[in-house]
Amino acid sequence: MNVSGLKGTVAQLIAHLGIKPEPAATKLAEYLLTNRLPITKETFRSALQWLKAADAAVVGLPVIKTMFIQQLPFVKGVFDALFTQSKGEPFHKLLSGFRQQLQDGGAVTGTASKLKEVLDSLHVAKQNQLQQIGLQKLVTTWLNSDSTPEMKSGAFSLLQKTGFVPKGMTESVFLESLVDGAEVRSGIPENSAIDKLHQGLQLLSEAKGGAFAHVEEIEMAINRILNSHDHEKAKLPIDIHSMQRKNISAEKLTPLAFHLLQNAFAEAIATKAVGGKIEVNDLIGYLNMDTEQVAESKGKEAELLFKSLNEPPEAQYARINEKLVLSHVLAADFQSIDFTNGPSVAHQLKEMTKVLGLQLEHALINLPGDDMADFPNDLETLKPLLLKLLNEQIPAAIKEMAEQILNRITAQQILSQENGPIQNLLLTLPLNLGSTQTDLTLQWSGRKTKEGKIDPDYCRVLFYLELGRLEETVIDMQVQNRIIKVTVINGRGASP
Repeated sequence: MNVSGLKGTVAQLIAHLGIKPEPAATKLAEYLLTNRLPITKETFRSALQWLKAADAAVVGLPVIKTMFIQQLPFVKGVFDALFTQSKGEPFHKLLSGFRQQLQDGGAVTGTASKLKEVLDSLHVAKQNQLQQIGLQKLVTTWLNSDSTPEMKSGAFSLLQKTGFVPKGMTESVFLESLVDGAEVRSGIPENSAIDKLHQGLQLLSEAKGGAFAHVEEIEMAINRILNSHDHEKAKLPIDIHSMQRKNISAEKLTPLAFHLLQNAFAEAIATKAVGGKIEVNDLIGYLNMDTEQVAESKGKEAELLFKSLNEPPEAQYARINEKLVLSHVLAADFQSIDFTNGPSVAHQLKEMTKVLGLQLEHALINLPGDDMADFPNDLETLKPLLLKLLNEQIPAAIKEMAEQILNRITAQQILSQENGPIQNLLLTLPLNLGSTQTDLTLQWSGRKTKEGKIDPDYCRVLFYLELGRLEETVIDMQVQNRIIKVTVINGRGASP
């Protein structure tokens, strides 16, 4: 069909459908006719309305084509999901931006808090995460009763290296300085982990001045505080009140100070785990009241963790016990996928699909009868939490970004479907490669076996990655009768 003939046909079609002859309608009609896509009055009106609202025909028209070709439900929800997917904004940036908005934008609901935890588990905003909790992890590793002596010494050494503890100050001197400074503190929140720590350190300060007779007496008083009994009643039990008091050496008091710190941090972490008030940062502030120094230490700790990710093990940036601690923190809280280990990669990908909530509908459909025992876990994932958040009173900017992320997840589900004997799968995940953040998009297409399972002998897998130096890179893996052909494609050309 020539151009003039096409324009005439378009005009006739629009008139026949009773549509106002406007540029958007003309463009849609031309696209549908050129691509030989089915046209009805209802689908045309719907498509035109969606394209106008999206205000991006270049992206929107191919989405309409995809919906027809893949025989997807011709509804706005499907269009919105695929349109958001097609815009191509990096998924990890969407998630990182959303995490920051939840923190700064005033969404303080329980759902928002759970969403932040889920996003953290996906390792989004990694640099920000390292800044936020890297120092916490050093302090808790130093105080953790399960840490080995080597780990404890490494953690304390790193606290010195970041400036959180003054350079050259030994552990015992640092603990003694906390005891000596306890009396001048004020404004401590009552009945908190930090309050118990403060009361205990005050007792130790009084003990240095001769308020107690024996270390055992102090231990009894501290135990009463830790068990939430009143401090004043705890200080001098009646049965030993008349005993002769004496000054008790700092050498005997510092282990008690360490015990108090261990209890305080254990309680704060437990409180955080059950969704209560987060006190860990408050406790860090108690250990070092210089807020500028604490902020600087957080930055230095993040740098050390990044260096640990990127430098070879033999590099001389830290002592052996310090490297142990850095590796432990990264393994526990910022675990990266080991791409040299196939089963490990498979496990990590499966876990991430669960965290995204891609299996929510599957879990709902396959829920056995009234058995809801495991279902709450499926509701604590990204997609159901986003659905819940959108029903709450939240700022418009947060709502808009939540809808974008929800559409991206839904698009993955829509495009992962069966088409006759062929199984398609699309999966986009945020990925951390060292200190670099990117997306991993995995596109799988393959036939199914007679049992309905994916046939690993005949399939095609495409990996899309945006890399720092190689930029956009595609790995095309084709499997035919178990013979694998791998092609790496990027702007610099392709190589088999």
